[in-house]
Amino acid sequence: MSKLEFYFTPGACSLATHIALEEAGAKFDAQPISLKKGQQYTPEYLALNPKGKVPLLVIDGRPLTENVAILSWLNRTYPQAKLLPAGDPMREAEALSFIVWCTSGIHPVMSRFFGPQKFCDLPDSADNVKHLAAEATAKNFTLVEKMLAGKDWLFGDWSVADGYIFVFWRWAQALKLDTAAFPNYAAHAERMQQRPAVQRALEREKESQAALDKAA
Repeated sequence: MSKLEFYFTPGACSLATHIALEEAGAKFDAQPISLKKGQQYTPEYLALNPKGKVPLLVIDGRPLTENVAILSWLNRTYPQAKLLPAGDPMREAEALSFIVWCTSGIHPVMSRFFGPQKFCDLPDSADNVKHLAAEATAKNFTLVEKMLAGKDWLFGDWSVADGYIFVFWRWAQALKLDTAAFPNYAAHAERMQQRPAVQRALEREKESQAALDKAA
């Protein structure tokens, strides 16, 4: 089996890959880095990932970046885990389409909350950037809410798509966004938190954050 080194930031979008690694039963070395401290821009990290972002999975010395690519590799490498819908190419493609939307549609909008000045540097513009981000996030969450109507998981059985949207629900709670209109999404998050793999990933992220804070 391949030697895996997983670089992540607690609470970041890398949680989607973190959950998938646990669901797959993969053995990996956890390498937490602090984005606040700029550890993603160290020469050592940039040598592995010139993009200066997380997640990063180093596979037998070869770096692989971007959640979608990493999740696809994990699905093929650990087929027994059924990280994507198995046996139906169309269903698998639909799930891949969804996680691409997570990276291109949901994530960029929610990023505006964490760095509004990166999107508009005009004086006193931050509140308006966040207001527009809240409106766009509500529209995205409405689509997720409809997809979850009458079912536990997005594509029948659990898949990495479920792990991905769990990330955004956690962000919404941390940002104290109004999520009252999304009961299906809320119930989904509760189911996610009952999964042992999710619990393991969250516990490691909690411990890693404490270690990063202590090293400050």
